[in-house]
Amino acid sequence: MELIDLKKQYEPLSKKHKIPDFNKLNEDFEIDKIDRETDFLLRLIRKSMMEKIINSLGFVEMLLNPVNAPRLYLGYIKSISQEDKEKIDKIYESLADLSLSSLSLELSSDENKEAELIQKIYSKWNELKPDFKKIMDDMKNPKALTKKEKSYYG
Repeated sequence: MELIDLKKQYEPLSKKHKIPDFNKLNEDFEIDKIDRETDFLLRLIRKSMMEKIINSLGFVEMLLNPVNAPRLYLGYIKSISQEDKEKIDKIYESLADLSLSSLSLELSSDENKEAELIQKIYSKWNELKPDFKKIMDDMKNPKALTKKEKSYYG
């Protein structure tokens, strides 16, 4: 589907359901990658948005449960502040809630519920972005770890 056609198909749905305009959603969720025609555009948009949510949820889960975390993140994980832990917990809970809401629509979908969830995902993502950005900034510059002197007590 051409981008122009996608926008034309989305515009009346946006007005009908009072959901964010195409450009706002596209900026955060890259919905312009939808490349097929469908009778269920809002469902396809919700699924596209959920890709980002699920990827982010997996990343946050790795921070909370770093058993097999890549070495790249270990410096941050070892030095994580209480403030960041609280932010990570808040982000995790919010993303998990969105994931469960989306799962229920996989079982029973209708246009109004899809539109409601699209709005909820968009709002929640924009609410979480500042905390997520701070965590990413902290991750790029983990606090200096104090190395313990190794000594031999033989």
